[in-house]
Amino acid sequence: MSIAVHTYGLLKAEQGEPEVQGFIDGIEAVYSVAERSDGFIWRFSDYENLAEPPVGPAARTLSIWEDIASLRHFVFNTLHGKFYERKSEWFLEPASAMMVLWHTDPSARPTMSEAYDKLELLRAEGPSVQAFTWDTAEKFVDAPS
Repeated sequence: MSIAVHTYGLLKAEQGEPEVQGFIDGIEAVYSVAERSDGFIWRFSDYENLAEPPVGPAARTLSIWEDIASLRHFVFNTLHGKFYERKSEWFLEPASAMMVLWHTDPSARPTMSEAYDKLELLRAEGPSVQAFTWDTAEKFVDAPS
């Protein structure tokens, strides 16, 4: 079973504004690193055709990884980690969970709506085998889904 991850962050300013330009300028490079990373399977890329727009300026991702170790390596030990360290420069402080992990088949291609539903499940019910966080991953990664 693979791991899906969805992130949702509210930007401090609209795309094109200098406050977030450093983040915007790095998106394609980070995506490129992800796609070349060990354990990467797929990432959502059809941002032009999202059914529902985010509330306010936001950045969203959705991807599938072979395992939690591969995902963790990408997030913290590649170019992505350098951006992650600077998230407070570009993103508002979240009032609730802005990232969710869940088990998925490696051939699955979840929609952004399905991913947001997982985030809402995490927010409403807390971590479970259906939707969990970095902090609870060890408890749920090997659990049957």
